[in-house]
Amino acid sequence: MTSTSIRVRLTAWYAGMLTIILVALGAAVYVLMARALVERVDAMLDFEFQEAAERLAEGRAAGELAREPEAFHESYFLRVLDSEARILAESRRLAGLAMPLPGEVGTSLPRRRFDVHLGGLGRCRVVVGGVAAGAGPRIVQIATSLDGVGAELAELRGVLLTILPIGFLAATLGGYWLAASALAPVERMAEAARRISAENLGERLVVKNPGDELGRLASTLNAMLDRIDRAFVATRRFTADAAHELKTPVASIRAEAEVALAARRSPEDYEETLRSVVEEAARLGRLADRMLELSREDSGAAPPRRTMRLDDAVREAVAAARGAATRAGLDLRLEDLPDADVDGDHEGLRQAFADLLDNAIKYTPAGGSITVRGGLADGRAAVEVSDTGVGIPGDALPRLYDRFYRADPSRSRRTGGVGLGLSIAKAVVERHGGTIDVESVPGSGSTFRVSLPVDPASSRRPR
Repeated sequence: MTSTSIRVRLTAWYAGMLTIILVALGAAVYVLMARALVERVDAMLDFEFQEAAERLAEGRAAGELAREPEAFHESYFLRVLDSEARILAESRRLAGLAMPLPGEVGTSLPRRRFDVHLGGLGRCRVVVGGVAAGAGPRIVQIATSLDGVGAELAELRGVLLTILPIGFLAATLGGYWLAASALAPVERMAEAARRISAENLGERLVVKNPGDELGRLASTLNAMLDRIDRAFVATRRFTADAAHELKTPVASIRAEAEVALAARRSPEDYEETLRSVVEEAARLGRLADRMLELSREDSGAAPPRRTMRLDDAVREAVAAARGAATRAGLDLRLEDLPDADVDGDHEGLRQAFADLLDNAIKYTPAGGSITVRGGLADGRAAVEVSDTGVGIPGDALPRLYDRFYRADPSRSRRTGGVGLGLSIAKAVVERHGGTIDVESVPGSGSTFRVSLPVDPASSRRPR
């Protein structure tokens, strides 16, 4: 939907709702006015009926009532009947006109009001009822024309029919203006968003009113742009670092091959060259494997998780690292581990602990030791990998998990590292809902601590 179509829809909704409200209000006013006018007529008829009943009760003749002043008969039409429904007296204008008599004739006839059409008199409101008179029971009928009520209602209808179209037009124009004003910030945000590209991701939307909905939308979009900007920066850095890492072994392979081809050499020299090429190719393979692992973690294409024993994955990682630790002259110790199940990817967690152990082996001088231990606390399982190595400088800790970052590049290159092990370990642990922390004292060693949530259904048996 474009902003114009939304504006039209908002205008239509606003105009439609306001029109419905105006029509309902007009109808309510009309009904209430009609009821009030009829009630006023009924009150006047009741007053005249009561006057006639009192006079008849005093013994006045029906003919006297019919001789009321002419002004009375211009507004009211009187008829008096006896108990046999014979006309005893009536206004001149009622001559020859029939008025219905609801109910039985007599003094017990209840007073009733109704509308009736009386020939040339038009539509009239009638009150009829029985009264006790000195000469016997009488029936009194008094009618009055409803032309005045109809005229007032017609005038009200004219006013309402004039106001409604004007109100509809005003609602449409006002709704269009309101919709345009409300959506103007959205249009400005859209225009600003169109200007933002990979080259100017630092540009942000202007947040004029942070407390309203549009302000919160702009703030949300700015936060999203911040994340995209960081992702672009990380991607550029990763690409540059990956190209740099790939460039070194490729250059080594090319150099070895060019030297071998430059002149005839002995079989031993060729063998040494091929051995060097194989080593660099193996390094390329390790780098490619590491990058594929990171790619799987980033894309969410990691293997499905299932209930597994955490201590089994740790023991397998320790067993696989024991040979490398022995060759490096290190004492690799395995102490108590948490006896708990976790919802996880066995191979992924095993590789994460293997990366931590590989990092400890690379940065611990010969004669040092590496200790793996763990425990349970507050529904979480913790596993520590401690070493007595060179430690990590304080300024390197914030970037420790950055891809291709090495606290000591020269040492890592000698040991064949590519600077992705800790990045992968952190990504795997966080994918499992866990955390990884490090404590390090330069010259004294480091301790990496992995904390993972325990499967609630698992049994927690102390070893």
